[in-house]
Amino acid sequence: MTKEEVVKLLVLIESVYPNCILKDETVQQWFQFCSEMEYGKVLTKLKNHIRKSPFPPTIGDIAVFHFEENHFSATLQKWMKKGRERIECDSKSNKRRPLPAWLSEYSPRKSV
Repeated sequence: MTKEEVVKLLVLIESVYPNCILKDETVQQWFQFCSEMEYGKVLTKLKNHIRKSPFPPTIGDIAVFHFEENHFSATLQKWMKKGRERIECDSKSNKRRPLPAWLSEYSPRKSV
């Protein structure tokens, strides 16, 4: 978002909320944070905020940050599926796995 777009947002906020007067430091912070956001999305959130709230918004109320997509949830689902399959396979074959060497000396079960 450009500085001109940020100024448009701040002018809209001040015109809708007449008791809201923004200081120079506040405007500088808005410039800094809003440079990473898209004007259209922020304007949409601001309009929704104006409809719902009698109080002026904070940056957090109308911020729209771009997040990178990650595929962790799909990877997690695959891991869970493999784990379930392994557990089912182990429970069907009534064999006990041998104890690892480091655990055998502490276990009451005799290692095979």
